[in-house]
Amino acid sequence: MAGGSKGNGVVESYLVAYNAASFVGWAYVLAHTTLYLLEHGMDLSGLFDRVGYPLIFVQTGAALEIIHSLAGLVRSSALTVLMQVYSRLLLVWGTLYVFDYPEIRASYPLVLMILAWSITECVRYSHYALSLLDIEIPVLLYLRYTLFYVLYPAGVTGELLEMWAALPHASAIRPSFKAFLLLNMVNYPPVLYKLYTHMIRQRRKILGGQGVSKASSKAATATAAGASPAARKKKL
Repeated sequence: MAGGSKGNGVVESYLVAYNAASFVGWAYVLAHTTLYLLEHGMDLSGLFDRVGYPLIFVQTGAALEIIHSLAGLVRSSALTVLMQVYSRLLLVWGTLYVFDYPEIRASYPLVLMILAWSITECVRYSHYALSLLDIEIPVLLYLRYTLFYVLYPAGVTGELLEMWAALPHASAIRPSFKAFLLLNMVNYPPVLYKLYTHMIRQRRKILGGQGVSKASSKAATATAAGASPAARKKKL
């Protein structure tokens, strides 16, 4: 019994540390992207040099979430996590890292993609970390299950435009590389539909369509009931 409790504590501590570190990484990307835009306006020539590699690093860290799902550390569907993480890894490694061209590394779609990703992840990781610590912030919960209505389509638009810009350069490397990117672009609509409808179902289940007040009521109920670490993990 004691061993099981200690194990749960170790897992929970690890998940808190992982989510907190991920939040810090995405907050860094968001802050430096915002500062760059304020300093340089529409001149995006230095944007990748400012945030490109931190973006690649922090997004690559999300691959651990696939392991978390497969190992049962969180309740999230491994398939859902894989779909989301895979598409982003393709963008950062198969497009941004490979192609050093202005239409890819200094483009408006890149700005759109970075802002959509970083805002989404700052909210998501901070919500997860605080929930594991039994800290409920109704506004944060509301944003977690509402911002996706705008940020998911915005992020996907940026991702598709980035891959579209990469197609001629991929073809120059190898025609099969271009075909691979095109195949992934074709797969975007059904994947987006699956992720979007999944989030809508989650929103209805957690917020019940009643906004912040409903979230506050659920948080108070969970706190009064003394929700266990395992229950909080499942809620994530």
